Order: sequence, then structure tokens, then C-alpha cells
Amino acid sequence: MNTLTWRLLTAEELTRVYLNEMRRDFPPTELKPLSMVLNSEAVGDSHTWGVYDGETLVAYLLMVRPRGATVSQLDYFAVLPACRASGLGAKLLAALPGKEAGADAILIEAELPEKADDPAMAVRRLGFYARCGAVDTGWTEKLFGASWFRVLTLAAPGQQPMGAEDACRALADCYRRVIGEPKWRQYIELYRPDGTTAQLL
Repeated sequence: MNTLTWRLLTAEELTRVYLNEMRRDFPPTELKPLSMVLNSEAVGDSHTWGVYDGETLVAYLLMVRPRGATVSQLDYFAVLPACRASGLGAKLLAALPGKEAGADAILIEAELPEKADDPAMAVRRLGFYARCGAVDTGWTEKLFGASWFRVLTLAAPGQQPMGAEDACRALADCYRRVIGEPKWRQYIELYRPDGTTAQLL
């Protein structure tokens, strides 16, 4: 793993990753349709990193960063099965802010354990992100009336972690830019640590 290279995937490469890897790595309820993923990249709202050891794909990271947004949002991230349990995931997550040039922070939505179908897995994911330096803002998010997440941040290189309210405002702005008004207000709900609803934009 000493020859890792990052490169942005083409539409054809992303299609192969979606069909061969993502459908295995994520349950159908979490996976956006391929057409939506490809369209988002085509219009410049997202991009996908492929991480290679030589010519072999070892991981992929789908990022949402709409034009004009100040942050990058980690949408999907997985290490391929043959390379798991090796510390590679932590190494890649630590390197990610340096790859997202110009982003003030990386935002991560991590499933809320008490609302998850698999609470133990959700706890493990939160632990993984914490070990990699992600800061839990304490805010929660409800997406499309069903899924609940904690909002986490990874600082840009050389920067302090983004403040909790600023991070959630930036996250709301990403959704506004991607799905537009009034859909983001209808389907994206953000809650402060005390449980009160926040109207940030």
C-alpha cells in the first residue's frame, strides 16, 4: 500500500464502481439510483475519488460539493473487502481534507445509533470517525422523513474544526444547492443539541 494514488473517476469508471462495489457495500435503502449519481457529477454537484494501489482499486469516496458551496460532504466511502481491517480506511479519511482543495471542512453524516436498523454498526461507525479526528457537532439531522444522522466535521488542513452551527448551515446550503427550494426545507430537518429545530437559511 505504499503506492496509493487518488484520481477522479470518469462516468464509465464510476458506473463500474457502482455496479460492482457500491451495490455490495451499501443496502438498497441507503443507495441513490445510479442515474442520480451520474447526473450529479455531470452537472458539477459531486465528484468521486478512486484510490488505487498501482492499477487496483482499493477504495472509493463519493463527495458532494455543489458549485458555490464552501464545504465538501462525504456521501459514500468504502474500502474494498480485500483491503479492510488494515487501517487503510483511517489513513484515507485523514488524507481526504487535503484532497478537497478549497473546502473549509469535510462534513459527514453518521447514522444515529438509537434510530438505526443496526445500532451496533452505527456505534462502530461513529467510533471510527472519532478515531480519525472527526468532531461530533452534537446536532442531528432527519432526512426525507425517515433517516436520522449525527453531523460530524473534519477540519481543513491547518484549520480548527468548523463551529457546529456554521457546519450545519453549510450542510443546509449544500442541500439547498443540490435539490433546490422548497424541497430542502421540506425534506431536511436539522436539530440543535437541545432538540430544538434550527432554521439556518
